[in-house]
Amino acid sequence: MSKLKYIGRNKMKQDAIKSHDGIELHYAVTDIKEDKPWIALIFPFGLKLDLATPFLQFFEPQYNVVVWETRSILEDSTREVGKEEFSIENHLSDMKTILDLFPSEKYIVVGYCSGAGIALGAANRYPNLINDLLLVHGEYTMLKLEECTTNFAREIDSLLSMAGKDESYLQSVFDKIKQERLEETSNRPDGIDMPFTRLEFLRRHSANYLSYKANDFEHLAQWVPHKTLLMSGELDAQANVESTKRIASLIPNAEVYIDPDADHYGLLREDSNTLITIWNYLYGQQANAA
Repeated sequence: MSKLKYIGRNKMKQDAIKSHDGIELHYAVTDIKEDKPWIALIFPFGLKLDLATPFLQFFEPQYNVVVWETRSILEDSTREVGKEEFSIENHLSDMKTILDLFPSEKYIVVGYCSGAGIALGAANRYPNLINDLLLVHGEYTMLKLEECTTNFAREIDSLLSMAGKDESYLQSVFDKIKQERLEETSNRPDGIDMPFTRLEFLRRHSANYLSYKANDFEHLAQWVPHKTLLMSGELDAQANVESTKRIASLIPNAEVYIDPDADHYGLLREDSNTLITIWNYLYGQQANAA
């Protein structure tokens, strides 16, 4: 590995590595301790690593934690990218490339938002790499099921689908998103809208979205061999409680936690109930294994 750059208050470091197809992958990792278990956080598409700082700081005392950015979306270029570059196979290969840097043979995998869909793919593709699986406020794009989606998700789907399928719509979608608030909340972490701040980001984000929603996450859920905790919140305007319950019903060994007070962003906030719930669950898993 190359020289690492420290971020945050604790010993968290950023670096980059090339993917199997030459894409630069950015990741962050806590200060590594040999006697600690490992958490791999699969981050939502188009978020910068700095947004993971509360998660890394919260779990750093008892775990080694690694997180990485989605390929290509936020790279500083204007190149056009087809949805083939964003296939789930490439996302899973990126995960394996990152995790192979570290000495652990097993990881606690936490998939957040769209990262939950990638985590389902990882449970199918690399089952031996995963110890425990947690799907937090997962976005499973079950848009054909009215009860399994939200108004916000439908609006985002419409905009990203237009922008991803037809370049002539890209500028108008970009202008619309800049002018309007798509979610009725002012309590979003700074930086959550990064994929919508530059036209080239939106172009690649839209291509990635089209590739992501083409996956059958219900099918993937049926083949998950791991004990899995699925978390959702009744105040989540983006991901949907019913979709979480449906995915959980398909996983052979699943547990569901619904927080009546949680919106979509607890994982990105310091000392949130979302982080505490994950901590308590993992503590219980360790106690049961002892």
